[in-house]
Amino acid sequence: MLPFKAHHLLVGNRHILPLPKLSSPQLQFLVGEIEKRGFVVRQEAGSVTATSQGPAVHLEQAGYCWSSKDPSDLILPLVPELLSFPKERVTAMEFSQMYFSAFLADGVPSVKARPRLEAASNWAKLRAIGDCGLTPDERLAASSLVGSADLVGPLVTDFPTDESSSMFIGRRMYFQSVVPGPEAGTALREVGEMKRRNCYVPRDGVFRNFGPSLMMECSSEVASEAGEWCFLRPE
Repeated sequence: MLPFKAHHLLVGNRHILPLPKLSSPQLQFLVGEIEKRGFVVRQEAGSVTATSQGPAVHLEQAGYCWSSKDPSDLILPLVPELLSFPKERVTAMEFSQMYFSAFLADGVPSVKARPRLEAASNWAKLRAIGDCGLTPDERLAASSLVGSADLVGPLVTDFPTDESSSMFIGRRMYFQSVVPGPEAGTALREVGEMKRRNCYVPRDGVFRNFGPSLMMECSSEVASEAGEWCFLRPE
């Protein structure tokens, strides 16, 4: 079971705190506590914006908080009580879709990972500063998906393989590499760590040649092992 550990990321001008995937009661608990501290709160579809005299604090039920000023003093004291909540039941499909979606990419069965932070512009910004925002539950999901495959890729790695091509993101050199599945599963980097050899989920999150049945198997493993990083569980 994965224990929660606090991490602080500075991505561009945003201070980001990865959080557990939150149940509805947890989100309402946070809203109530933030309001007690004098913030005016606006909620919309799993997103919360809290405003006071300083910069706004943004809270996402998907599992992170961000602001232009470090929100640690506001959010982290609430974490111990947050972790005492029971897990909320959702359907197996709802749970799976928090981590993956299945589709055809040019006719090829594919799975798209749905990480909190490791996507789009955040992905590039994190690579440029040599950091990583993949949370432990997301790493578990991705490594479970790719770990049994013969080859996975192309992935971005910080080490070359025989047929890698080099690339720069910011001033840092990376490689486009095809990696054996077990090695990719082991080398996937998560927030707060740096291994000797690291690889990263694709910027678009897409893993080709992976079908929906494997996606559901991986989701089942995540459900049993995510621990304090996810407060939802499949029925």
